[in-house]
Amino acid sequence: MAIPEKIGRYEIKGELGRGGFATVYRGYDPRFEREVAIKFLPPELIHSDPQFRLRFEREAKIIAQLEHPAIVPVYDVGEENNQPYFVMRYMNGGSLSERIKARTFSIEETVKIIEQLAPGLDEAHSKGIVHRDLKPANILFTNKNVPLISDFGIAKFSQGETTGNMTGSAIIGTPAYMAPEQASGDVVDGRADIYALGVILYEMVTGKQPYQADTPLGLAIKHVTEPVPRILEANPNLPPWMEKVISTAMAKNKDDRFASAVELVETIKAFLRGENPDIHSNSTAKISPFNKTATVKKQKSSNGPKRRTPVFAILAGLVVLGIIGAGYLLLSGGRYQIVFDSPTATVISGPATDTPQPIVIQWTATPLAAPVEATATTSSSTGLPVIGGADKIAFVRENDLWTMNVDGSDRKQHTNDGLPKFNLQWLPDGKTILYMTGKTVKTVNIETEVEEVIINYISAEYFEGFSVSPDGKKVAISANRELFIVPYDLLKLRFATRRSALLEMGGCLFNQIPIKDIQWSDDGTRLAMEYIANSSGVFVDAIRVVDVQNCEAISTSNLDDFPPGRFQFAGEITNFDWDGDLLFFLNSNIRNNGFGDMVFYNSFTHKAEPAAPYEGNCCYRDASFSPDGSHVIFAFQDIRLGSTSPTNLYLIAADTTSVPRKLEPLPLPDNFFSNRSDAPQPIMRPVQP
Repeated sequence: MAIPEKIGRYEIKGELGRGGFATVYRGYDPRFEREVAIKFLPPELIHSDPQFRLRFEREAKIIAQLEHPAIVPVYDVGEENNQPYFVMRYMNGGSLSERIKARTFSIEETVKIIEQLAPGLDEAHSKGIVHRDLKPANILFTNKNVPLISDFGIAKFSQGETTGNMTGSAIIGTPAYMAPEQASGDVVDGRADIYALGVILYEMVTGKQPYQADTPLGLAIKHVTEPVPRILEANPNLPPWMEKVISTAMAKNKDDRFASAVELVETIKAFLRGENPDIHSNSTAKISPFNKTATVKKQKSSNGPKRRTPVFAILAGLVVLGIIGAGYLLLSGGRYQIVFDSPTATVISGPATDTPQPIVIQWTATPLAAPVEATATTSSSTGLPVIGGADKIAFVRENDLWTMNVDGSDRKQHTNDGLPKFNLQWLPDGKTILYMTGKTVKTVNIETEVEEVIINYISAEYFEGFSVSPDGKKVAISANRELFIVPYDLLKLRFATRRSALLEMGGCLFNQIPIKDIQWSDDGTRLAMEYIANSSGVFVDAIRVVDVQNCEAISTSNLDDFPPGRFQFAGEITNFDWDGDLLFFLNSNIRNNGFGDMVFYNSFTHKAEPAAPYEGNCCYRDASFSPDGSHVIFAFQDIRLGSTSPTNLYLIAADTTSVPRKLEPLPLPDNFFSNRSDAPQPIMRPVQP
């Protein structure tokens, strides 16, 4: 878009930045003879979704409520040709992000900057406003080196949105600075910003962020699951008390963080004066899971413990979550508080007196039981081993189609043309595998080895999806990003080489969104469509579930739509699979043409969780449900091994994909998948009667 010469009375001097939501220009205000920054909403966003205008106006309203010297002020709000804009102070001193890249800050320099920001942040919190994207790039300096907080574009009211929720249920923010509750999609308040301030503090005095990951999703996961990194390992020259400050500011439990940004600043200043302030964090005592006994500091509490949760309930919760977290034990009418990090614990002694005395806790670490991995049973009529309602696996190796039993035995090659293949599907007869290659759909019978061409759609620019319904009567086709649902008539399909021929077959046409791939539900009444969505001005892959019981329902129904609006997902969807009812697996692309992160999504709860079963590491691809939905098969390359990592196939229980552990691959010959960029695309055949 060309840069306008004027917006309202403001003369435009250049562009300062452009994002998915708005463009910021450097302008000049002739009335007050000063430079300004003008945030301008592009017209295409207004026309595509009226929510963008509401969100834009909402940001101006939030900032207008936050008149504070530590927050970038808004001078004016207006519209130009029905395009809203607001005018802010021009900050020509650069950002904190730029300064961190240039050098590492001393503690004194750091606290001087944060001290100027803290009152403004606390002021926002006092009004119930949470920034949610506090980071060095959003801390800007004036020409006199005064720092101010900017960009409240995704801020929210912690006690309910007065203008509606403009961001839906999505997890919003920058992963490197996300508090655990924010990354988990839980309710956030001002303590999420305190956590981000702790990350910024860590980064300023060490020169690097506390967590590192290859993907935004992986980074967010570390904020949720990994302990707070020891800052003295990143910068050994720091004083030991910085460990206390960082561990409190970045505490996993928001109740354990500083109550305000000013409290964080005052604590650092007290340490610098040589004092030893009493940090209020509840993490005053920790029991290492590798010690047999430990003495725990007993804290008198006039109000009792923060949670009156029985010990057995805490432990049950730890087992269910598969993590070790802080718990509280109620003793003697709630006068004492014990903090512990242990999967199991037994109180041996601890008199309830008014004089603080140590309470000895003796415990035995009981590791969580290892998830039961896929175990084959023999119950099919053919005598083949069975896992997850399947007895055979079809897959691609070196661009040819193979099959094997679910235990990895009896491997057979069924094609030998060496052409790339994708979208594998077992047809209802259990003997025929359908696949796509180029702009052709073919089948191969694994018993007779007979190959047939189903359709050759050479006139299409895009020919990406071809899925036969479970009853074998219909087929959903994605051609040139349009959806056709027509009878699965082999004779007519053979001659359907152009769009007009598909329309003549008398089915449904849907072209309101650009569709890439499709999958049927188990009962044949719904479709999951992968399509290209416009998310805040950025084109991303998305999945929409629709009713297909009649043609009109495809356009009018939208049973679910994700990831945008539901959860964050990095990059394109290189593969997705549906259990045919509620559950999905999605794969992103990080390396080797499609290996990346794997996400598990429940369309009933609208919740997503990372699926990284191999010791919590990347990278996965081609996750596929077993016929009964109880298991999942996927390919994995261990990113830690770099170019030496083999490609292996793993078959595990679907409900254990969020539990990191060592996995055993299907027993295949060494280096069976020799090309590390190959997509095995395993699919499981339902047990044959």
